[in-house]
Amino acid sequence: MSESENTHTNSNLIIQEFIALEDFNATGAEQLSFTAGDTLLVHEQVCTDWWWAERSGCFGYVPSAFLHRGVEDVEDAWQDEEYFSTYGTLKLHLEMLSDRPRTETYRQVIVSNSVALRGKVVMDLGCGTGIISLFCGRLAQPAAVYAVEASSVAEHTQKLVKLNRCDDVVTVFRSRAEDLMLPSKVDVLVSEWMGNCLLNPKVLNLQLLMDILL
Repeated sequence: MSESENTHTNSNLIIQEFIALEDFNATGAEQLSFTAGDTLLVHEQVCTDWWWAERSGCFGYVPSAFLHRGVEDVEDAWQDEEYFSTYGTLKLHLEMLSDRPRTETYRQVIVSNSVALRGKVVMDLGCGTGIISLFCGRLAQPAAVYAVEASSVAEHTQKLVKLNRCDDVVTVFRSRAEDLMLPSKVDVLVSEWMGNCLLNPKVLNLQLLMDILL
């Protein structure tokens, strides 16, 4: 294996299988040629346009626009839309926030752990309207709070953060965990795990979460 292959082939990365949509002829020594229908193993998505991939034991850069994941991508997109649209309604979040014992319990947990959160970078995954993020930002003196929400309610979360004057500490990211790009690693994860408690692999790739945290 060449030095270039060693650089991009890391056992800690998640290797994904893609299918070529059309032919591609390499124009450089580090690019990898393939034909439509070929199966490629993507070792690293180096940037938006170019990925480091393997085909039949050969490695090289390939254009991401020429690849697709197949029928599963369509099914996943539909399931994501259905799942996140459920949490995009303000009525649902109002019902949860109106549950005072539930909300007060979250506040007490943050207060009782404020020493552990002080000066740390905190990520609130699936933050909803951002109530836990706001508790962290106002009560625990963290270095930063990344409030991550994939549904459309994130737009309202951003407004709530500003109204509560926490926008100097809390930053809202509208993104799925799988697509998340943070400005730094995080020290602490806080999250309200509902339903299947993230045991469904479609909800969260745990290896990806470890890459974000560590």
